[in-house]
Amino acid sequence: MTTFRAWVAACRPKTLVAAVAPIALGGAVVAAYGQGAPQSGFALVLLSSCLGFALCVQVACNFANDLGDSLRGADTAARVGPRRVVSAGDISPAAMRRGIWIACLLALVLGAPVALLSPWLFLAGLLAIACALAYTLGPFPLAYRGLGDVFVVGCFGVQATVLTTWAVSMAWKDVVMPWAPALLAGLGLGLLADNILVANNARDYETDLAVGKRTTVVRFGRGFARNLHGFNSLIGLACLGHVFGWAPMVLLPLALWQHLGFRKAAQPAEFLPFLGRAAGLMLLATILCVTATCLRWVPADSLWMR
Repeated sequence: MTTFRAWVAACRPKTLVAAVAPIALGGAVVAAYGQGAPQSGFALVLLSSCLGFALCVQVACNFANDLGDSLRGADTAARVGPRRVVSAGDISPAAMRRGIWIACLLALVLGAPVALLSPWLFLAGLLAIACALAYTLGPFPLAYRGLGDVFVVGCFGVQATVLTTWAVSMAWKDVVMPWAPALLAGLGLGLLADNILVANNARDYETDLAVGKRTTVVRFGRGFARNLHGFNSLIGLACLGHVFGWAPMVLLPLALWQHLGFRKAAQPAEFLPFLGRAAGLMLLATILCVTATCLRWVPADSLWMR
């Protein structure tokens, strides 16, 4: 594998939807519930800043995951799934560490317009970077302690959506931050994003167990993963439907089809398609929520959340 292709693979492009979706959803929440927000190019600047920051943090997290799993022996020849560049020898650990630092610095630079709005947003950004690196690196790697699902729902769902909503709302003093819809939308999106991790961990059950990587699937088994997959799909769409109306709920048949297929999977290779399917469901849900907002389909009975 060439160096360029190795770095692209290390970015894990299919996972980047988890960074884009909450930014789009945060903007949609402000548009749907932030009464009084003027139309301004500044909103696009802030959304672009949030997007650049989120993408760089996601890439840094992916780099850290590649490095951390390699150093801890989780990525072995027995593992089924996409090639991991550090364990395969395509990128050295030292080069990957430099890549992590570059991604983090870019995140800070691109996120500067948002960070300048409030010291709290700056601190929240630093916390997001710290959590992304702590996922598999450091003395207490979250993924190895069964906290990966909490991390995904909290950081790539609630935190990213709420902070985007907050940043755009703070641009105008006459707009009240719509906390309730932002939190509920972030929770729904985070649950859908967690199904990417659930599929990944269900696939890697045997190899994670062998190296002591105590994911929730290792702790509770693949039966738990199947139930969690269904819970995330149903409750995630229900949360989004409560905020944005009926539009995201049209995905329920697709979510049910995916879940029934997931319940039938047993061997590691059989879980592979469900990573892409979970990302696809998340992307479709985001598109429908944004569409509902643009076409003013958000129902009047959701106004209690303003």
